[in-house]
This record gives sequence, structure tokens and C-alpha cells, in this order.
Amino acid sequence: MYKCKPERNVRQAVLLLAVSFLATGGTFALAVVFPQHAGVIRFIAFLLLVLALYVILRFTMTEMEYTLDNGTFIITKIVGNKRTVQGALDLADSIALVTREEYRAQGLNKNLSTICNYSQNLGGKHWFYVFSFSGKRTVVEFEPNEAFAAIFREEIERAKSGGNGSAGAPPDGGILI
Repeated sequence: MYKCKPERNVRQAVLLLAVSFLATGGTFALAVVFPQHAGVIRFIAFLLLVLALYVILRFTMTEMEYTLDNGTFIITKIVGNKRTVQGALDLADSIALVTREEYRAQGLNKNLSTICNYSQNLGGKHWFYVFSFSGKRTVVEFEPNEAFAAIFREEIERAKSGGNGSAGAPPDGGILI
């Protein structure tokens, strides 16, 4: 079993929090300056507040963990002490594991049925795992480190060749957190 947990970009999280609060507070302040449009401005401020709460929960309080175990790619979302498995994908259904640049260059971004973003940070090096699900091409965007990506590619090749995944791994597996 191999695990990877992306490093949190603390600077980005603080910046997101600051911008969210400033935008929301500034919009509510505009309602005082322009009382004739206060209702519309407050509505926009409320929408910004909802967006700010989403951004705070999604990018500052949520952690992601990626696991490769016996030919399966498992994505786990961690919020506080609660761990929720977001998906367990069979590596035998893999089409490609590519970086963002390769994803666009190879034209894999065309004719997709679904794309799911399981990244922890907005920026950084994101990878795209393209696989077949119910006969349709589906993509998972995530941000593993280089070591995990290399092991992921090996596990895909092993799963596609009929191996059971993690065949060459030590009995305890490896942890790349």
C-alpha cells in the first residue's frame, strides 16, 4: 500500500481567507454607501459570503489523501477528524496518468463525460488520471508528489498486464506521506 498526502500551501490558504473576508465585508459596506441599491448589494454580498464559506471549507479545512492498494486507487477526503472515501478506482480501467501540460497536448480534455477535482490546493502541479467508467472516459484531477506519480504509473502497467498490483512492494507496503 502506498499513500500520498499533498502538502498544504499555507500562504495560499491565508490569502484565500483574507480575500474572502475582505470581498464580503467590502460588499456589505457598499450597501451603506449606496442605500438606494442596498437590497441588491446585500444579495450580492450574501452570495459572496456563501462562496467564501465554500472556499474556506474546500481549500483550507479539507485535506486529501491518495492511496494505491492492490490495483486500486483510493481517494480519501479528510475534514477535521472525519475521513470519507471519495472513490476507489480499479487501475485496470486506466487510460492515462498525465500532467496538466500532457493532458492538454494529447487532447485528452476532449470528449469527456466527467471530470472530478480532488486537489487540495488551487495551484501546484496537478496530475490527471484518465480512466474508463461505464464505457465513458472520466478524469480525476489530483496533486500527488513525483514519487507517488512514478509508483502510480508502475501500478497502472502492472494492473493492465494482469498483475494484482503492489506485487513488488514490501509486505508492509510503502508510505509516501
